[in-house]
Amino acid sequence: MKTEFKFNGTLFGNVSCSGNPTLEDINNALDLFASSEGVLYLIQDYVKGTTPYELTLYADKGKYLVMFSKRLPLAGNEDDEDNEDDEVRTFWDSNRSRGMVDLQGDLWDNRVITEDFTKVRKAFNEFYLTGDIDRNLVE
Repeated sequence: MKTEFKFNGTLFGNVSCSGNPTLEDINNALDLFASSEGVLYLIQDYVKGTTPYELTLYADKGKYLVMFSKRLPLAGNEDDEDNEDDEVRTFWDSNRSRGMVDLQGDLWDNRVITEDFTKVRKAFNEFYLTGDIDRNLVE
């Protein structure tokens, strides 16, 4: 049985959004990044007993990096909040050439970069609606 997910968090970066964002707020913010540079964060508020989530977009000259972060308890320490580890997933395209790409002043593996903004939008919409992203989209 699938549990219903309701996003409760924050959208911030090179945009302004007060309060809990709507899907329309997120898509309006994404529209700005399709043709500009900057960083956009979508963060699910922490609630004890749940896993905090964060989705980050780095946009620079038509190249995009999306990072999905999830905080997970270390094995055997499920009840200890200080013993947690981050799982970070990104796009991965093994067909892209190897090498490093400068994005927002940092070097990234070219295979984690996409120029397909529909993938970026899909990741943000899926995260907002479900609290997760399909592992076929971000590995």
